[in-house]
Amino acid sequence: MKTDYVNVNGYLIPKLKSSAAAAETIGKYGMMRARYLDEQRPMERDRMLLDGTLAQHLADIDREAHRQVKDLTQALAEQAAINEAMKCRDPLKWAAAMQGLQAQAEEIVCAELIYAEKDGTEAPKFPGE
Repeated sequence: MKTDYVNVNGYLIPKLKSSAAAAETIGKYGMMRARYLDEQRPMERDRMLLDGTLAQHLADIDREAHRQVKDLTQALAEQAAINEAMKCRDPLKWAAAMQGLQAQAEEIVCAELIYAEKDGTEAPKFPGE
C-alpha cells in the first residue's frame, strides 16, 4: 500500500484515507475492542490504522460478537428450559432469567472474541477473576 504524505511545518504526516467501512456504525463490542487495542495492543492498533483496516476490523468484531451473543443466549435458554411457556406464566421471572443468560453469553464472547490474542495466548486477567 502506497502512503501519501503532506508536509506540515517541516513534518511529513501520512494522509490517512477513510475506508468504506468507516461509514459503518461501530457498536458496543466494536468500541470495546477498540479500547482493548488502544490500552493493551497499541502497536497492533497503529498498524491497522495505518493499513486502513482498523475500521473494518472493529465492524467485523462488532457484527460477529452480536451474532455470537444472540446464538449463545438462545442455546443457554434452551438448556435452562426458559421458553415461551415460562414467558406467558411468569414474565418477570422470564425477563430476569434472560438477562442473566445474556450477561453470561456476553462474558463468554468478550473473553473469546473481544479480548482475545491472535497468537493464542490468554487474554489479560482482570481483578476479581
